[in-house]
Amino acid sequence: MVEDRIRNIEARVESSANLPEGAKAELLELLAALRAELHGVNKEHLERAENASGRVDVPHGETVEDALGGLTSTVTELEATHPRLSDLANRIAVALASIGI
Repeated sequence: MVEDRIRNIEARVESSANLPEGAKAELLELLAALRAELHGVNKEHLERAENASGRVDVPHGETVEDALGGLTSTVTELEATHPRLSDLANRIAVALASIGI
């Protein structure tokens, strides 16, 4: 699932006629580093992160506060156990935001 997302982003970056070459190169480099870093991630941690990233609704019987608490806990754990991965994800988000995506 994560690999599919990375490939999708790479394809969009490579095919974009509106992105400056420097921005393309930076994003592709960051995505390659992210892919490499993901190889060292425990499969269970990766699945928990994927589940948290796809969580847009509050599950039945759960309050918004409970859902946010669970998401916060998952993100905090991921940041603590995989700081380089968290840093790369943040850098990619910043790079995308800087070009208006």
